[in-house]
Amino acid sequence: MFLRLLIASFLIITGCSMPQIVVLNDPLTAEEHLQLGLSYEKKGLIDDAKKHYEEASKSDARGYLFLGNLYFNQKKYDMAEECYKKAIHKNDKLSDAYNNLAWLYYIKGERLEEAEELVKKALELEKNNPDKVKIYLDTFEKIKIKKQE
Repeated sequence: MFLRLLIASFLIITGCSMPQIVVLNDPLTAEEHLQLGLSYEKKGLIDDAKKHYEEASKSDARGYLFLGNLYFNQKKYDMAEECYKKAIHKNDKLSDAYNNLAWLYYIKGERLEEAEELVKKALELEKNNPDKVKIYLDTFEKIKIKKQE
């Protein structure tokens, strides 16, 4: 109590205000924000996950990709679509964003021609990555079948 009175007296006498702490830059990297976001998402802390994905998206297109995935899982397809498109716009080499947008169109049963082109782009980008090619081919095959229905 005495310390508070002393500080208040000092501030009144000197005409100064309490100092403020301002963080000028974020000490976390985009990668750290993405990892924290994933951790929060797994724990069901969706708002916290969103905050970290949004922070990551400022410098890394994967932030938009992860946001898109989060919205997709919540069946907020319009928001997911917007995020996937932002990810592609920010980094046109982000193959997962192309594939996930194609998958979204497949799930909605719309824009299947565009979905096919998107997954072809993803396959082109990852032609030397057999793990990704396997996933993207699955998307491609499902789109082709749905187009024939």
